[in-house]
Amino acid sequence: MDMKIVAHAKDYIDDLARGINPLTKTEVKEDDVINQVRISRCLFYVSDILEEVLKNGGVRMVVEQTPFDPAQLDRALLVPDSQTLPVSMLVERINEVKPTEMKKLKITAVTGWLAAHDFLRTETVNSKARKRPTAQGFEIGITEREKVNDFGVKYYSVLYTTPAQQFVFDHLSAIIEEGFNR
Repeated sequence: MDMKIVAHAKDYIDDLARGINPLTKTEVKEDDVINQVRISRCLFYVSDILEEVLKNGGVRMVVEQTPFDPAQLDRALLVPDSQTLPVSMLVERINEVKPTEMKKLKITAVTGWLAAHDFLRTETVNSKARKRPTAQGFEIGITEREKVNDFGVKYYSVLYTTPAQQFVFDHLSAIIEEGFNR
């Protein structure tokens, strides 16, 4: 197995998972297929597999994973970004500082807990359920940006400011204790 090609493929997959065109290094449009949550999650999953292959010299090792445990995170590395982030990037940052044998925190764990505690609400837009911040969500720094896709359809991108990111970091134990990462 040519590890240089695997590393190059992983770089492309990482860019795609983050909504970046790997050839031009520019952001793709918000409504692009690679920005769909299920596609993005799949790309992150493939990236993780390629990372394992690279670390293990061309072999993917299957390791029994332990449940996600906030107490085992390297909290010194868990620092909010100065830029607003979508929840997918926020959760990715959390998962970057967990031990490799630990299961990942799921995006739905964070959004589900926030919704259960009235920081987000579910709203049906164009026949799809979407999470949007409540007044309480705005107070902690969850924001939204109105966007329009290529077809002229308006939608909202939910973003987490530095204080909102810290709020999520501070409540990881509650998210897990209340069973939102199943």
